[in-house]
Amino acid sequence: MDVALQILVIPLCAAWVLGLGYLMGVLKRLPVFNQQFAPVPDRWPFLSVIIPACNEAENLESAVSTLKRQDYPDLEIILVNDRSTDGTGEVIRRLAESDSRIRPVRVQALPEGWLGKVHALQRGVETARGEWMLFTDADVHFSPGALRRAIALVLHQGADHLTLIPRTIQSGFWLNVAVRAFGLLFFLTTRAASVNQPGSGAFVGIGAFNLVKVEMFRRTPGFEWLRLETGDDVGLGMMIKRAGGSSRLALAYDDLSLRWYGSVPVMFKGLEKNLFGPGSHYRWWLMLLQVAMIWALVAAPVVALMFGVLLGSALLGIAGAAAMGMQLVFSLFFFYESPAEIPILIMLPAGMLLISLMLLRAGFQCVRNDGIDWRGTHYPLKQLRAGQRVKFFKLPFRK
Repeated sequence: MDVALQILVIPLCAAWVLGLGYLMGVLKRLPVFNQQFAPVPDRWPFLSVIIPACNEAENLESAVSTLKRQDYPDLEIILVNDRSTDGTGEVIRRLAESDSRIRPVRVQALPEGWLGKVHALQRGVETARGEWMLFTDADVHFSPGALRRAIALVLHQGADHLTLIPRTIQSGFWLNVAVRAFGLLFFLTTRAASVNQPGSGAFVGIGAFNLVKVEMFRRTPGFEWLRLETGDDVGLGMMIKRAGGSSRLALAYDDLSLRWYGSVPVMFKGLEKNLFGPGSHYRWWLMLLQVAMIWALVAAPVVALMFGVLLGSALLGIAGAAAMGMQLVFSLFFFYESPAEIPILIMLPAGMLLISLMLLRAGFQCVRNDGIDWRGTHYPLKQLRAGQRVKFFKLPFRK
């Protein structure tokens, strides 16, 4: 039993140490947006900000007000009303009347074979006149001068694509635990530490802030290619890299903020359409394998330490202590904003369990319903598989 446990558990404890070590490196190397030097350019290019909005009457006006206050000199704000049934259309009309930079676009019908949000983004692209396009969401708040700094940075660094990581505002201990776990797993999955390296094939995109040079965007297949991709934000980053463009990723906690989810149950529901596809390729057996791996990783340090004491196995005890010690070091030295983050990061294993349950629920709902329902439209599972573009790894037996 001692040998069998060592074979099973010690590699999992080593994965904890290596994974947390990688995340420490990511957080160390990721630049902070407002600390990057960028001189004022000789000319400010025309910028189109594109915001798809579906039933966002509650959030849209306050978010757009932060864009209206931007001092960027050559700007248009395109608000795409994607078949909203609440007061979103009225909010957009009122905003457009109050500011000539705001251009309203109304989507009345969704073409066959398109996800609603992706089609709204495409309508925004068709309307845009800018040399650069910024894709953002209807609940994102911008700090003063954020657009100037972003454009100055991409021009100075010669980048074609800039994506920024916002500060997410949520209340409740367990919601914070789940959101932090999701973010850290996102860093691991996308190989975030490599995105800024020249020649790297790693790609990333975040819906809150995807700034793209139009000239480079036109070299990609465009949103037509992503029309059934639930991870359209990451897909945009992937297209830019495949077209030979350069991407930049930075932390922007002081410049961008949004309230992502209001509670853990809302997060379960909100991620229902996103988790099953990119991670599990819409394959239930792969989802179960991933969930089993997460559970094994979470259990391994405790099992190793416990059986190391019970069986008198120094190897098991050291492996368990090393994994737990690494997690404590990570929590103490790599918290996000304040020491209050430390207990949240210490509970990372519980957060991973929550994410695994969200993945299980997303997969179960998708398989049971033969697809997903999003913005009032049903998308069959077979159609989603055919239209999937973002795949973080390739299954060896599939084309």
